Amino acid sequence: MKLKLNFLLPDIKAANRASEALLLARVDNKNISFLANPDTYIGELLPASTIESTNMINDGARGVLTGASIGLMIGLYMHYFQPWITSSMNMHWLSILAITTVFGAAASTLGAVIFGVNMFNTDLNKFKDRIDDGAILMIVSVPFYRSNEISKIVSHLHLKF
Repeated sequence: MKLKLNFLLPDIKAANRASEALLLARVDNKNISFLANPDTYIGELLPASTIESTNMINDGARGVLTGASIGLMIGLYMHYFQPWITSSMNMHWLSILAITTVFGAAASTLGAVIFGVNMFNTDLNKFKDRIDDGAILMIVSVPFYRSNEISKIVSHLHLKF
């Protein structure tokens, strides 16, 4: 299991130094990404992916649960209050219930993910003001057993505000 560590760095020079130190500590380059203001040039540093920088995953999970619940309620409504629908389709009512639940979950997930792509990641909201002021957020994905080692490496660089 990989743990995501977040480090707020003051500028691009500090980001380059931290990246070099982590590469020397044998952290793979693809596990180090940087989130900065769109106006900030980060050079050769790997920018954070859409999944890391937006709320796509959180909203998608909420969308699955919400859509499945609504689909389940629609299926139950169709069975108990509109029985002619299930009898006209020549399907068992549990099949209709499953179809409405899956369709509701899929439709709601799609909508929630599209909405979530345009939202800043709520897990990173505490860094948003600093990022807007020009700071750079370094996101490092490391195995759990290396998290203390990586935190010590970055803290010894004295790159904090």
